[in-house]
Amino acid sequence: MNKKYCIKKYRGGALAPPFLLLYQNIECFIFVSVIIFLFLLLVRIYKPEMLQDLENNFSELERKISTLQKNYKNLTENLKELNFEHEELKKKYDEERRKNQVLAEEQKNIKLYSAISGNPEHNRLMKNHINRLVKEIDFCIAQLQNSGL
Repeated sequence: MNKKYCIKKYRGGALAPPFLLLYQNIECFIFVSVIIFLFLLLVRIYKPEMLQDLENNFSELERKISTLQKNYKNLTENLKELNFEHEELKKKYDEERRKNQVLAEEQKNIKLYSAISGNPEHNRLMKNHINRLVKEIDFCIAQLQNSGL
């Protein structure tokens, strides 16, 4: 078996340890598994305490990975809930803004009707409104004269 096929370079040219590789075929997987088995066998024969340390480290890593996976799952669920809540709040905001615009328009109309009916508080509003309408009419007349009609 060609060893170069299984050992690849990563991060600036350093060789990847065999157990970090993504196995592309079964032969490479078997080769790496045999190497790991032999390493563990040698460690068990020559340094059993080293094997216990490795087992403890792997157990700790498994526990941390499991915790990270649970946290990730919880965070993704929270994100979905928050996105849903955000969309609902956006809809409410848009609806309230539309209601506010309608109410502002109604208030403007009520003031205008009040000024027309003779309410002295709104006389200035009525005068301003009439002046605006007169200016618009003058502008339209000027455009008609310029166009030759």
